[in-house]
Amino acid sequence: MTAAVLAEPVASSTDLPPPRRRTGPALVLAFAATVTVVWAVTAARAADRGFDLTDEGFYLLSYRWWNADHRTFSGVQYLYGPVFALLGHDVAGLRLVRLGTVLTAHLIFGWAFMRWLRPRRPAAPPTRLWEAAGAACVVAAGGAMFSWLPHTPGYNDVVLLGGLLTLTAVLAMDRPGFRPGWPIVLGVVAVAMVLTKWSTVLWLVILVVTLTRHRLRIVAWASVGGVLTIGAVHLLIVPLTVAVPPIVTVNRLLSERSFAIQDLLQRYATSTRPTLVATGRDYGLLLIAGVAAVLARRLVPQAAAGVLGLAGLTWATIVTIRDGGLGGGPPNTMRFIVPMLAALAMGVLVGAAARIARGCADLSGRGDLPRRVRLARRVRLARRVRLTCRVRLARRAAWLLRERDWVLLGAVTAMPVVTAFGTSNAPLKMAAPAFAAWVAVLIAVLTGIDRGAVVARGLVGAVTAGSLLVTACVATGGIWRNPYREQTYDGATVASGVPALSGLELRPSQARDYRDLHTALAPYLTPGRRIVGLDKMAGVVFLLDGRTLGEGWYAPEDPDRTRAGIAAACADGPPDQAPIVILNRPVRAADATVLASCGLDLRRDYRPLSDRPAGLTVLVPA
Repeated sequence: MTAAVLAEPVASSTDLPPPRRRTGPALVLAFAATVTVVWAVTAARAADRGFDLTDEGFYLLSYRWWNADHRTFSGVQYLYGPVFALLGHDVAGLRLVRLGTVLTAHLIFGWAFMRWLRPRRPAAPPTRLWEAAGAACVVAAGGAMFSWLPHTPGYNDVVLLGGLLTLTAVLAMDRPGFRPGWPIVLGVVAVAMVLTKWSTVLWLVILVVTLTRHRLRIVAWASVGGVLTIGAVHLLIVPLTVAVPPIVTVNRLLSERSFAIQDLLQRYATSTRPTLVATGRDYGLLLIAGVAAVLARRLVPQAAAGVLGLAGLTWATIVTIRDGGLGGGPPNTMRFIVPMLAALAMGVLVGAAARIARGCADLSGRGDLPRRVRLARRVRLARRVRLTCRVRLARRAAWLLRERDWVLLGAVTAMPVVTAFGTSNAPLKMAAPAFAAWVAVLIAVLTGIDRGAVVARGLVGAVTAGSLLVTACVATGGIWRNPYREQTYDGATVASGVPALSGLELRPSQARDYRDLHTALAPYLTPGRRIVGLDKMAGVVFLLDGRTLGEGWYAPEDPDRTRAGIAAACADGPPDQAPIVILNRPVRAADATVLASCGLDLRRDYRPLSDRPAGLTVLVPA
């Protein structure tokens, strides 16, 4: 009893097993749709709840002034900024746009993946419900996008959804014939990804390497799409001569200091090692059972693998619940990534074991191989006969692997991790929101296992279903129970008196603090008034409808970067009105140095507000 993960189409329908009923795909579709509805409704319900002053505030501030303030490390503001303007700067509306893009991108990728998988699964039920069920599972896994990221879309959304869309284009192009439409789409998405995060160039290079059909023509047409996109951005959105140089400058500062490549790699290794150890320790029994179930071909070993698998599933469930694998939200990120990584490991290991099992069967002297293989005494002769028999089997068997398909499946596996590189966060933490790609790998493995390998199919199916349940839990947790750098929404009330947060419901104490801050500074506020928010206080600048001085993100661990941004903004002299200074801490001597780069003196030019609105240190022009 063997298993295979990818296969060539069968030449004759008589070689196919009888079609299975539609009940299985229909049940899978219903289950996946239920999971999707759970997290999607939760996301829609939370669209007008809460507000994070740090990362989310930074995104919204950059979108609010996307065509005025260009000093930033990412060009994501040129993608979402115009959308935010069309929505009338409605924060809840932008969050709903994010929900729509997540659902749409995952649906497109899921359908393309199942269309690609269909000719490699000749025994699959001859109904569109099969493709719909697989695509629904991918969409359900898309809830991981809400597992810990801010509610407002950011550069991670563009990178991860862009990664799925580039995979969609490559899968769609892996078929006979050439169609220039998908290569052009690939070029368009590639420009958006690079503009948002320059390190995605690594992913695009890997993607080009995976191309096996019409590579030169695809690259040529993708270049056409990229050039047209660049021209449209330059002419219709923002001149690239204005947008690109500040991005390059800021990223150069990052690479020289807090984001030095050597430091990042060390940080990645340090943060990844404990997660890998936890995965092997907590889910090793289940993984061993999955491999054993594929390799075992007799009844007794199969039964033993089933008992081992049942024990592994039970222990995996206990560990996932006990260790916070269902929690969701930033506090639980490195906990729920462990069961997600274990699900990927199950797919990869079972797929590899299936290939080994098939190779062992080829030399076992059973089945379709001629008698002379069993009688061969010399290794050279055995190898030659094996090669001859495999060529013969390739014309007849439904489950012979194509190396090209393994390469593409490897690209799907690698995408979440490769696109994660380039930030200060752990790669596996950044890969978690793209969990749908790993679920696609599980689907490929599950549907490729021989029907006779009941234990292996049962274990992989249980892991896949469990992964979708984990996704539903962590998505609703990241949205509602543990929102990004926020408390729960119990007793939320409308944030009155703060026009920038119109329509949002906040915790009563939070709404009161923001209203008091806005009221206290009302005599000094005009739309676009320059405000310096230290540290990581971009959200305060946004809710006051102000503009930042220099970069919108003031990182406390990199004061030199903050000083360089303010100095660049004041290269032609300080603003006509001295900026308001707001701190979430007492004033430090280093703050005077930062503002001195703009020709401002904290002692001479400023006075503090004595009542400390919202518990913040506020300095206004004297």
